[in-house]
Amino acid sequence: MQRGQTKAYQLQLMDQVLWVQVFGVSSLLGTEEYVRDFRALVTPIVAEPWAVVLDIRQWQASPAQSLDLLKQNSVWAFAHNLHHVELLLPADEMLTWQYLKATEVDKPAYLTRHVAEDEESARLFLQAAGYLKGAD
Repeated sequence: MQRGQTKAYQLQLMDQVLWVQVFGVSSLLGTEEYVRDFRALVTPIVAEPWAVVLDIRQWQASPAQSLDLLKQNSVWAFAHNLHHVELLLPADEMLTWQYLKATEVDKPAYLTRHVAEDEESARLFLQAAGYLKGAD
């Protein structure tokens, strides 16, 4: 019997926004699982423009094959109405470079990309853009 492995990511769908938090090293199998989970969660909202918050502040260096899968997922997301990306970047410049490599694909002209200082600023930016409902 194999031990259950902890996922290196957490996904949460709120309104028209997928919140992604990534931590640790992404193995090839873990990245394949992430892509499946990512697509399954956003499929109900892709008829309308949607946004993603990518919190990669705790991401670790990952194998090149994982980066290729992440590029393919970026292409898929743009083809399925992703219009806005909020980024929470790591302090480590090498990991930021890795993120840029993992998302190095043609981006649609309408895409908005914004580097947020923290979750609250990302939330406020997405509320102003109409992807998140305001606080009750």
